[in-house]
Amino acid sequence: MSESEDTIATPYGRLDRAALLELENTYDTRALLTAVDQLDKVLSAVRGQDGLRDMLLRLHRMAQTVINGAGLAGDTGGETLPELAFDTTSELRELIATLQRWVKQIEPLERLQARD
Repeated sequence: MSESEDTIATPYGRLDRAALLELENTYDTRALLTAVDQLDKVLSAVRGQDGLRDMLLRLHRMAQTVINGAGLAGDTGGETLPELAFDTTSELRELIATLQRWVKQIEPLERLQARD
């Protein structure tokens, strides 16, 4: 096979013809739009009140007081440092799992790279 039979020119670069044919039959591009919607929700949850950002700030305040001897800053609300650390790591693990799902959805598009 010549190079022109192995690849196809598109507006977005020269692509591997076989990989493109496979993805045309198997890849659901709607997954990318779903990831965009999920990203909006993640960003809102991360930055929202009591979101991951706030959790990390509270965790820092607590650790600063307990570990570095800083003065008490704000009410704990009955929350302990280990409980908040657990909740924070749980949130982070959930975020990581979401990001890993997105990576798996995008990775097949890498196979479109034309072989030289």
